[in-house]
Amino acid sequence: MLDKVLTPEIKRLIKQKRFDEIKKIILSLLPEDAASLIEETPDPWDKVFLFRMIPAPVSVEVFEHLEPEEQKNIIFSLSDEKVKSLLNEMAVDERTELFEDLPAEIFYKLLKLLSPSQRKIAVEILGYPEDSVGRLITPDYVRLYEDMSVENALDHIRKVGIDTETIYNCYVLDKTSRLIGIVSLKDLVLAVSGTKVGKIMDKEVIKVNVYTDREEAAKIFKKYDLIALPVVDNSGKLLGIVTFDDFVDVLEEEATEDFEKIAAVIPGNKPYMESKLFSIIWHRSFWLIVLVLFESLSGFVLQHYSETIRRMVSLTFFLPLLIDAGGNAGTQSATVIIRGLATEEIKAFDFIRVIWRESLVGIFIGLILAFFGFLRALFQQGNWWLSVSVGISMGITILLSTTIGAMLPLVFRKLKVDPALMSGPLITTIVDVSGVIIYFETAKLLLSS
Repeated sequence: MLDKVLTPEIKRLIKQKRFDEIKKIILSLLPEDAASLIEETPDPWDKVFLFRMIPAPVSVEVFEHLEPEEQKNIIFSLSDEKVKSLLNEMAVDERTELFEDLPAEIFYKLLKLLSPSQRKIAVEILGYPEDSVGRLITPDYVRLYEDMSVENALDHIRKVGIDTETIYNCYVLDKTSRLIGIVSLKDLVLAVSGTKVGKIMDKEVIKVNVYTDREEAAKIFKKYDLIALPVVDNSGKLLGIVTFDDFVDVLEEEATEDFEKIAAVIPGNKPYMESKLFSIIWHRSFWLIVLVLFESLSGFVLQHYSETIRRMVSLTFFLPLLIDAGGNAGTQSATVIIRGLATEEIKAFDFIRVIWRESLVGIFIGLILAFFGFLRALFQQGNWWLSVSVGISMGITILLSTTIGAMLPLVFRKLKVDPALMSGPLITTIVDVSGVIIYFETAKLLLSS
């Protein structure tokens, strides 16, 4: 909330040209808060002005905490010399995220501003597949060797630690840079004087290949409660590490993507406020068009039962109740199963168990809703057989929808397709058509007599 309080004050001070006071306010803030203040400032020129007032040593930290879109706008307003300083001093993982969003011509222009060593790192990391963990790595970690004494290791950490992502875990390499062990700072500090690193290192290192999918790597990171995850190539050579903050971003992106798919929205690659209007329209309309085509089946079904509807118009009064309840129950079931698959609480081989459990859930929920559907129809129409038709149809539809809602994500997972594609609207559409058929067939059977 600090940035929201300060934004009007900063705007007033800029208007009054009280630059010294602005600088004092900015310098009193943490880099994260200074970045938020810049992002909350509405005027693009004021954003650039505020950033330029930040001293060089602090400006890199503030820049790293800005959103990529803000970073791009600021870069375009700075001199090449200032951009060169920023890019060369940025954390490698933050710089990679910035480069990923740039047009090719701008990327190659900025690439030339990097030092030869930093340029080599940038090109190597951006050469990995977009969804691989290789895109997240930073080469800034503490390298130790097994024949080092703990005193030498601690001296080395003091020298290089300021430029590394973390010093709490140090990685032990052989002469070919292959990862052979890991040792914590705690173990180094508590070790007996003269002890070799090789004696206290843990040889069982949890690591991933550089081409591992970033979502899979994030799950491994979470499962083993790591501080950082080492990333190696096919020969076991340590290429870099990925830290907690990068995996938080990955998990947030994956969760957002799953929510969008469940809501029948094509996932976008930009935040809502930064997305173009026509991009939003396309991402939302595609699945809606597909669902409208599916939903048209309901119209054909209703047309098929037009004679039954003509003889008893009151049947249509309870149709929305029936299909809404079925769609909601199916979406509930699908959401629970998709979440279970995402957290790996549910496996693909649990198919029979899951379907059995959800069928039982569907039976009991169906009985409860069938009773309430029966009472509502009886109260509204006073027709006993119509009320029984509504109740029976409600129970069967709920059972069917919970079973379908559980089954389809599992089938998709088995086919190696994202289960989140089994979105709520798609399941609702399937249940709508099925529910209409069940309802009118039950009514024909009971009311024909």
